[in-house]
Amino acid sequence: MIRGGRAWFAIFTASIVAVAACGARTGLRVDEFAKDAGVELDASPDVDDAADAPDALDAPEEPDAEDPFPDVVVTDCKDAGITYIYLISAQNVLLRFYPPDLSVKAIGTINCPTTSPSNPFSMAVDRQGIAYVLFSNGDLFRVSTLTASCKATGFVPLQQGFTSQFGMGFSSNKDDPGETLYVAGPNLDAPGPTDWLARIDVKTFNLTLVGPFSKYIDHPELTGTGDSRIYGFGPSIPLQHLAEIDKPTATIDSDVLVNLQQPGISAWAFAFWGGKFYFFTAASPDGSSVIHRYTPGETTTPPEVADVGLTIVGAGVSTCAPLE
Repeated sequence: MIRGGRAWFAIFTASIVAVAACGARTGLRVDEFAKDAGVELDASPDVDDAADAPDALDAPEEPDAEDPFPDVVVTDCKDAGITYIYLISAQNVLLRFYPPDLSVKAIGTINCPTTSPSNPFSMAVDRQGIAYVLFSNGDLFRVSTLTASCKATGFVPLQQGFTSQFGMGFSSNKDDPGETLYVAGPNLDAPGPTDWLARIDVKTFNLTLVGPFSKYIDHPELTGTGDSRIYGFGPSIPLQHLAEIDKPTATIDSDVLVNLQQPGISAWAFAFWGGKFYFFTAASPDGSSVIHRYTPGETTTPPEVADVGLTIVGAGVSTCAPLE
């Protein structure tokens, strides 16, 4: 998310703005893209330094001019391979972050044909390795996590009165092997300080409201897990909210206050990977994001572990990522 000159928080105050994002991928889907594109992947993840990420950009290649996203059905994660946290920057750069060695690698610059000038606002990535990137004008695209190429969706903004700008993340389903895209943001038909939880069917792109959060957690970003949980991160000052959310009711089951030791947060995103939470925050809308790593049960003043070098407005992880 970003606070600055965009339109989400203007619903509540004319001086606040947000940009949100979530997403990730598994090795399965990227292997499919690579096969179609004739790209040979390394057996192990690249470990480029975060400071070198902007120099690593290459012009993205289209796997298939007509359909860069061949149909792949993934119902479990037994062959998922390596998972990454994917990042999207305010500068339109798609990156991948590998938590075990804290390496960041630029994939490419997204160039989605939005209907009006806008910036990336939110991102979620499914277990097939497709990123769903929302722009600040409400346009939603599918983006290849191999090449950063875009494909339009049939999503129509402002369904059920839900804002066209929202945070989002996938969470695995409890009663079947699939996953669901959840979103969080204001309900324009029910204005107030509390955001709402909703879900989007990525086959029909219909949005269904779940309900208002039972507690204010400050314009949350979402991240989900492979064991059917979903969390929200709200960047209040001086302490930040890390809330576990009940998906059927939008009830806040728990709310841990963490201290990222920042006097202000203008851009934020977060993701769950391997039993830990990774927060990506910047003090200004065009500043460099730093990464904090929080381990539940340990200090609520999590250490800073890296500096990305770009302004990260979206982050997240596939539901195939490790739980511990």
